[in-house]
Formats: sequence, structure tokens, C-alpha cells
Amino acid sequence: MNFTEPYKQSLNLCRFSPDLKHIATAIENIIVIRSAETLKVSREFKHPTLIQCIEWSPNSSLILAANLKKGDIIVRDINDPTWKKAIKEGPAGLLNVKWNLDGKSIMCFSDFELRITIWSLITNNGYYIQDPKYHNKGFCFREDPPWFILAERRECKDFIGVYKCDTDDWKLLNVFQVDTVDLDNIALSPNGHYIVAWDNCIWYKILIYTLDGQCLGNFSIDDEGLGVKSVAWSPSSKLVAVGGYDQKVRLFNSYNWSPIIEFIHASRIKNPNKLKIWKEENEFNKEYGRIIAKYDLVDGPLEVPSILIEAKPNPKLGIGYCKFNSNGHFIAARNDNMPNCLWIWNIPQLMPVALIIQSSPIKHFYWNPIGPDQLVICCGNEYVYFWCGQELGTEIIQVPVGNNSSIYLLMYLVLNI
Repeated sequence: MNFTEPYKQSLNLCRFSPDLKHIATAIENIIVIRSAETLKVSREFKHPTLIQCIEWSPNSSLILAANLKKGDIIVRDINDPTWKKAIKEGPAGLLNVKWNLDGKSIMCFSDFELRITIWSLITNNGYYIQDPKYHNKGFCFREDPPWFILAERRECKDFIGVYKCDTDDWKLLNVFQVDTVDLDNIALSPNGHYIVAWDNCIWYKILIYTLDGQCLGNFSIDDEGLGVKSVAWSPSSKLVAVGGYDQKVRLFNSYNWSPIIEFIHASRIKNPNKLKIWKEENEFNKEYGRIIAKYDLVDGPLEVPSILIEAKPNPKLGIGYCKFNSNGHFIAARNDNMPNCLWIWNIPQLMPVALIIQSSPIKHFYWNPIGPDQLVICCGNEYVYFWCGQELGTEIIQVPVGNNSSIYLLMYLVLNI
């Protein structure tokens, strides 16, 4: 694997354009645009205040920079350095900024989650949506037709609003009440037909809706434990994976929206059977004069490393992340009270095929979007960890990030080379 020299950035603000032709990095109050092929600087834009957020437009021609605290947004055209648009939301500030699907309007989430303002870059007009429940979750887009789905809170009740978001023609198409006590989040299926909604972690409750408000499925568990922590759709939209605080991943099918299996993350493995257990080991190499990380294949029985569960709010417990691979044949999950471990399950066989045990807690993991048998893990150190399928196993690559530097963000890119 080859590496470029390191480039400066601040606040982890490094974004590839959607067409993957450009890279934007923010350095305090300056945006630097580079060619993704040559890495040469093509543009530099100066912002009047510290940049806290950068976002590319969907067509890759515009980029916005925002200071959320001061409510300042400036939009630049990378092909025309003289063009710019400034948006000021005032001293109340912003919590989030997003592009609309058309790339011609910007969505501003106000402080205290009072409203969303959609500013048109063409007409300079604004459209307002009142009472969004959240600023960083609880919303999603459907591309065809272009719709915006939003979790809302009105008169102490939860609703889902469906909006037409085509250029300047914003319009409320439908709104329906959700049968939750305190709606936590929503997720749209990849085919755009279904919305899964789930309740606050105090209640284990999953609901499936169509976009016209028809409830197709309702699943709940009555016990004294906490509820849902993470949800993921399969690429085919035929399965929904629900990770709970009970340390289980439940798979729901789209035929009757009921669970077909529970994946249990055991604290002790007596007989691995077809489960391959890979454990990271750090050894000092005399030849290189430094510590080398490698994976060892471990036999059972095995005590899976876990942490003590503390009796306090938001405990480190349960399935914090679960993600399907690109063809839906595998799902990977991290149990938060086993932070160093990643479980990988084979969906057609309904069985675990890999357990990867790291020496440090797992920060993030990502599936390769075009290579379905490859997954990359980030642990906040100088290494990048790969699982390359049931046959090839694992690999560790050290990244030359320099002294006292660590990797906290990774992304897969699909380049047309």
C-alpha cells in the first residue's frame, strides 16, 4: 500500500467531492481544494471566522463553509473564484448545515432545534419547517422522487413529516403520528419504500411504516432492560438489523416484519467450530527496532475481553454499531461493553464467521463498497486493520502518520482509474 505525504487539516475537516475529483481540507479559516489525482492545490478560499463545518454540494461544483456558533455560512464555486453566497442566521447560531439533494439550496438547523430553514441559492428565498426533533439524526432523503423525511415533535407527540424537496418547490406531502413514547430515530430503506422508527432506549420498540403513514410492523419487548441502540437496513431492503442494549442483534424480514434470528455476542466461547478468532498481538521486532502489530489465529475456549458495566446513564453496553456489507451477505457488529471486539456474521448461513480482537478499542469500521469481502477497522492508532473474507483472513498495515499522531477517521473511495 502506498501513502502520500501528510497534509494539514483542523477539526478532522477533510472531504472528498461526490465525483471524487477534488479533496477539500479546512485549516482554521481557510479551505484548501486539491486535485484528487495529483494532490496539487487548485483553489484556496478564506473564511472570515473559524471553519467548523465544510460540505460539498451533490454536483461537486460548490462547497460551503460554516461557523455554526456564529451562524455564518459562505458558499463558494470551485470553478469561479469570484462567485460566493453568504448566509447569516444571526447570533442564535446553528446546530447543523446540510445540502439539499438538488445542490441549489441549503438546510440550516437552528439552535435549540426550533426550526429548519431552507435557503435557495437561486432566488434567495427561505422555506421554514417548524419543530424538528433533532439536528443530527431523525431525518433522511429519498432521491427518486426527491423527498425529505423528518422526525418532528408537536404538542408532546411524535410525528414523521414527508416533504417534496425539488429545487424551490418545497411542499408538505404527508404527516403522520408515530406510536412511540419518545421517538429516537428513523431510517429509510435503500429502495425508498419503508421507514423504520424506534423508541427511546428506555423502551424496546420497532415500527415499520410506509411513506403514506401505514404501519406494517410493530415489535416490542416487555422487560426491565434498555431498548434499541442501533439499526441498519440490508442493501436489498429485505432485512433490518436491530442492535439492542441486551447485546443482541435481531434480524427482521420484510415479509411479516418479525425477527427471524438473534445473534448473541457471548462473553465466553467454548467451541469456535467454524468461527475464526483473530487476535492482535504487539511484539518488539529487533530487526526494525520497534513494535510490530500482527494477528494470531486463536483456538477456543476463549474469554472474550469486556469492560465492567457501570450503573450510570448512557452505559457502555449493547450493540453500538451494526453494518451490512455491500451485497448483504455479511453483517459486522460492535458490542460496546466488548469495545475491542468486532463480530462478523454470515447472513445466508446465519452463523458467526469471524471474531476480531484488537489491542485497543475500535473507533470505527467500514465495509468496502465494491469489494464485499473486505472490511477496514480504525482503532485510533497508527495502524489500519483489514478483514479480507473467510478465506484470506486479516491484515495489518502501519500508516506513516509521524510521531504522536493517530488515525481517527477512515473512508473508502471508489475511483474510476
